[in-house]
Amino acid sequence: DSKKKTVPENANAHCPGLESQNAGKDSACDGCPNQTICASGDGNKQDPAVFEIAEKLKNIKHKILVLSGKGGVGKSTFSSQLAHTLALDEELNVGLLDIDICGPSIPRMMGIEGQEIHQSNEGWSPVYVEDNLAVMSVGFLLPNKNDAVIWRGPRKNGLIKQFLTDVVWENLDYLIIDTPPGTSDEHISIIKYLKEAKLDGAVVITTPQEVALLDVRKELNFCFKTETKIIGVVENMSGFICPHC
Repeated sequence: DSKKKTVPENANAHCPGLESQNAGKDSACDGCPNQTICASGDGNKQDPAVFEIAEKLKNIKHKILVLSGKGGVGKSTFSSQLAHTLALDEELNVGLLDIDICGPSIPRMMGIEGQEIHQSNEGWSPVYVEDNLAVMSVGFLLPNKNDAVIWRGPRKNGLIKQFLTDVVWENLDYLIIDTPPGTSDEHISIIKYLKEAKLDGAVVITTPQEVALLDVRKELNFCFKTETKIIGVVENMSGFICPHC
């Protein structure tokens, strides 16, 4: 059959295609993030939330993801410093969104642990660090900062969607989105939800160690596969030479 098959985002290498009777059921579908929805027959339907989010975020000029292949390379530190630096210009309005659901560190980085989220008819109000710097994180929703978030993918995705649709960001010049390490459900969700919202691209954080570089190559490959523009790569912790080594 010469007809070109339609393949969903982030599909496995030998995806049978959305039109196939084996969509979501073929052995090649095992482990694919789209397997359940393809098997249901809804794989070729655009999620209406994508357009809702695009409308909600239309007044945000620039949207930037901060990614890393491995944890502990300084991704959240970079995100918070980038947000602070942009906010030094009082003419700019900056938002920082933490979608690291299981390990939210942005509240600590920004010095605003223990703050509460206020809800109105318009939605959730973010926490303001400065008059022009707003922050939203799951860390603000936990009764205790030491509580573990033990959630499966669908619940994580639901919260990310809620952050994008229900937070009242106002008119921002920059929205910096701090993500968890790796290429997990959160990354697939944020890329999907921002598909029509004019995502500027991603900044990828790594460290010089070879074991970190192995993972950052996978992160870059993820960006290529999802057609996410790579704004730049930051090699963190590269200036210190241990005097005892």
